[in-house]
Amino acid sequence: MNETLGNNIMRLRKENNLTQEQLAGSLGITYQAVSKWETGVSSPDIATLPLLADLFGVSIDTLFGRASESLATAAVQEPQGLVLPWPDDENMLHVVLFAGHKLIGADEKGERLYSRKQIEFQYEGPALNIWSDFSVSCGAVQGSVTASGDVKCDAVYGDVQAGGDVNCDDVAGNVSAGGDANCDDVAGNVSAGGDANCDNVEGSVSAGGDVDCGSIGGTVKAACRKRQ
Repeated sequence: MNETLGNNIMRLRKENNLTQEQLAGSLGITYQAVSKWETGVSSPDIATLPLLADLFGVSIDTLFGRASESLATAAVQEPQGLVLPWPDDENMLHVVLFAGHKLIGADEKGERLYSRKQIEFQYEGPALNIWSDFSVSCGAVQGSVTASGDVKCDAVYGDVQAGGDVNCDDVAGNVSAGGDANCDDVAGNVSAGGDANCDNVEGSVSAGGDVDCGSIGGTVKAACRKRQ
């Protein structure tokens, strides 16, 4: 410890263009005392450490060689200058993936590093809007839900858009699913790459597979007719 402290005192003294005599004079001690610190023979007393830190414009941790660890920890806890590709909206929950400090959730590299259907965002509590690069499992949502994977939610008071399957209770907006769409009542339209299984749909229904629904207010486009 004495050696590390002494080396740092000598380095900081030289960086500040001070001789041992000048440093000693600023602290009210002899230059022999400074020489002993720098060679590791002795150490400054506890009352002198804050004076040394203030004189060099550093922290006491820096004097003891702990600055690198402290700065690294601070950088992880409070990243600075991170630019995200969406507006700062406290009503929107964004669920994404980072590799280090790089956002990779929406590019080709991200597709190679992980499978969106292998990662699921599970959330309990009120949510206004959710945008996720993964599957989503949650309770009621006051706004809309957009997910690259599946969506499994209670009632959704906005739209639901999923790259995979949609399994929800009532939906106050439109439902768009890359896979199957399984919902209760839907106030808007339903579009599914697979099957569409719903109760009442006020709008139209389009499915790449079968449609098994109750009443439908609009048109139906599917491989199989709707439920009567």
